[in-house]
Amino acid sequence: MITSANNKLGYNTAHMTKFVPWIKRVIAVLLLVILWRVSPWVVPTNGAQEEGYYRGIVQSVVQEQPQQTTTVQLVSVKLIEGPLKNQEIYAQNIYDPSMYGSFMVKPGTKVFIYAIMDNGKVSDAYVQDLDRLSGMITVIVAFAVIVLLVAYGKGLDALLGLLITGLFIWKIAIPMIANGYNPIWTCLLTVLVGTLGTITLVMDTFDKIILSTAGTLLGIGSAYIFGIWASHVTSVHGVTSEIFSFFQFSTTLKNLNPLSLFFGAIMIAALGATMDVAVSLVSSAREIRLQQPDIGFFQLFSSLTRIGRDMIGTMVNTLIFAYAGSELGLLVYLYSSGESVAIKYITGEFFVGDAIRAVAASAGLILAIPLTALMASAFYSGKNKRTLEKNSRNQAD
Repeated sequence: MITSANNKLGYNTAHMTKFVPWIKRVIAVLLLVILWRVSPWVVPTNGAQEEGYYRGIVQSVVQEQPQQTTTVQLVSVKLIEGPLKNQEIYAQNIYDPSMYGSFMVKPGTKVFIYAIMDNGKVSDAYVQDLDRLSGMITVIVAFAVIVLLVAYGKGLDALLGLLITGLFIWKIAIPMIANGYNPIWTCLLTVLVGTLGTITLVMDTFDKIILSTAGTLLGIGSAYIFGIWASHVTSVHGVTSEIFSFFQFSTTLKNLNPLSLFFGAIMIAALGATMDVAVSLVSSAREIRLQQPDIGFFQLFSSLTRIGRDMIGTMVNTLIFAYAGSELGLLVYLYSSGESVAIKYITGEFFVGDAIRAVAASAGLILAIPLTALMASAFYSGKNKRTLEKNSRNQAD
């Protein structure tokens, strides 16, 4: 009778465990809906005159005037957003074949219009760029399908974690920074949300969630400290892009500390790869402990650090090559400009700042390995094997 009751209890526990991943996914979807509905922006207007970028579809090419080096098009565009939604306006498009990003339009072309309005009427409008939103959605959907086909439920969890982090950055973190909140604390909050959101979805036991989260945060903290030291050694002030020159003309951004934003960017840049390392090491530690129950602390720590060393060779390359790939055009230009120009640029703040961001994130990634291995070894070398096996059976069921 007792055995029957125990079996029934075990069945119920395993049965309930099957629903845990879906409960977490439902909660994640609810969080996404809440984040999606957050609308923190209030668009300022300048008196009776308004200007902005609006999406539209070219209805017809009214006029086309070839000139000496350019072609000027006058087109009719139906706006699909903004205060003049569903109305047709006339806009000018200038095509210069010698300019990158210049293009001709035809009926059906989706474009961005820069429109200047006075008292609700368009006084001037220009075709600014192509509207690539539908193409981007197609690419993102294709990526999501690949993830789901390869990783199934874990892929769904990863995508939900990515969406939560991305929406939090776009809807919460960026508006907070733009409205004067400290970028370092805002980015730290983003790291916490992204780490807990993703790891809670992907990991299946409480011990793995806690250890992986702690390892990720220690790695992020290491990247931040390394970034502070590196910025001091190289005299970087955080102005790593030409975009900072526009901050002084903004009423809300002119007092933003570029160095704080730079340190916050380091934490965000280190998040993905550091989380990957922490999750992998904690999962490895747990599996090693299950397969070898008599393993001691030093033996487990040694095994994890050997695994970590193998990971370093590829994970460091991931961050460095990602930066090199994003700046490949610049590197080609510097090579073609000669050694003196190249040296001058790569010792300037723009280049050095970007390099520090990549190196600091890599340093955090590397330091996360021994720190995570130390915690996981201390925890699992003293963990009761029967408890681990029970959790693993529930997970398998």
